[in-house]
Amino acid sequence: MIGYDLIGDIAIVKFDREAKENEKKQFATVFLYKNRNIKTILEKTDKIKGRLRIHKTRFLLGEDKRETIHKENGCLFKLNVDKTYFSPRLSNERKVLAEEILKEVNNKKDKVLVMFAGVAPFPVIIGKTLKLKNKSAQIISNEINRNACKYAEENVRLNKLQEYVKIIQCDAKKLPEKLKKEKLPEKFDFIMMARPNLKDTFISTALKLAKKGTIIYYHGFGTEQKVLDEIKADIKKSKKKISQIKIRKAGDIAPRLNRWQATFSIK
Repeated sequence: MIGYDLIGDIAIVKFDREAKENEKKQFATVFLYKNRNIKTILEKTDKIKGRLRIHKTRFLLGEDKRETIHKENGCLFKLNVDKTYFSPRLSNERKVLAEEILKEVNNKKDKVLVMFAGVAPFPVIIGKTLKLKNKSAQIISNEINRNACKYAEENVRLNKLQEYVKIIQCDAKKLPEKLKKEKLPEKFDFIMMARPNLKDTFISTALKLAKKGTIIYYHGFGTEQKVLDEIKADIKKSKKKISQIKIRKAGDIAPRLNRWQATFSIK
């Protein structure tokens, strides 16, 4: 079985372990012929791993490159597929959450934080969605990967959202101190945790940046009950009170491993 992701004009292909080199080249040749908008075929050679959540690829056919511009939800995203994490499979999730925030934003004083923001697809799409409806908010995009932050800065400019989005590079755990040092908002009305599949929930960090009424959008992995349990455990430790948790399936990242999106607010 062969699976692939299309990012801009690059196709990243995952082959079965048994696939031979000539079979891979044959697939790549036919794929390029049938998809004239694709310029590069790369083979995914390793799982996404490490704290930067990036994977390794091997050039197969076409133009030997790793940088591309991806179009999604009316926005442009420039990135390097080997140096940054980007999933085109989250396109609908980004649209759904941007529309959720659009419904909740009241005025330009509202503050939105996106943690684990990568090259800024969530912040940019939120900003663009608000801008199209003549609404405004201050959006902070936080990411640890320096390369991703450089592309995020460029993506904010590409989409003409400099008045909406500011990029902050640091470990999410150090974000409260970083925001204070930079004299930026230290409390937010909306916190989006576009969290990768890591052991740490980072909920304790998000709570430090929350206030009464803050809405938190959290991504968790595994079973629905596992995600609910990990949220409730961290909330209990903090001794804070929250609203009822709304949870829905938001796709999968591997066979039998689901992504869940949970929403709750601070009382």
